[in-house]
Amino acid sequence: MSFLGHLHVLVFLYALLLFSAESRKTQLFDTESSADDGAEHENYGDKVDARDIPLLYLETKIQNAPVGSPQRQEAQKNLLEEINHRKKIDQNIIEILRLSLKKTDALDLLTSTRTTGQPVVDDWDCYKTLVKSFKNQCGAKMEYDMKYAGALANICNMGVDVKKSVAAIEEACAH
Repeated sequence: MSFLGHLHVLVFLYALLLFSAESRKTQLFDTESSADDGAEHENYGDKVDARDIPLLYLETKIQNAPVGSPQRQEAQKNLLEEINHRKKIDQNIIEILRLSLKKTDALDLLTSTRTTGQPVVDDWDCYKTLVKSFKNQCGAKMEYDMKYAGALANICNMGVDVKKSVAAIEEACAH
């Protein structure tokens, strides 16, 4: 890709960061307004998680498409599919933790980390197996879904049997 091509991509990604949450909420599924209604946009700066760039991209497509157009409808459909996929992955990981650990309250493992100086995971074979199973069984992609890789590491660090954890992943992601 040429320098201008790279510059175009960077300008596009920066533009994705310029939309405020309020304007997104009110404009994304609005059938009365158009993309050029003069809505003010807030600069996100460095505060957008890279995993959310696909959402911002779809929101931009919606905002830039004429109201009622097939392009806008397609972008709205794609955005809803992405949001529903993320909700499903969120539900799946909670169920995986519950089934693997036989605990009803395992939410603290979603965000808990080890102390400084300790490895992220003790049993790398366990971890690689669970990540592979999570990707294959739950349809996890590398973007949003793998934010839960730490939860899978926590399962391995707790010494849970790998086969039981894989079975938990298969069960949780079967529905």
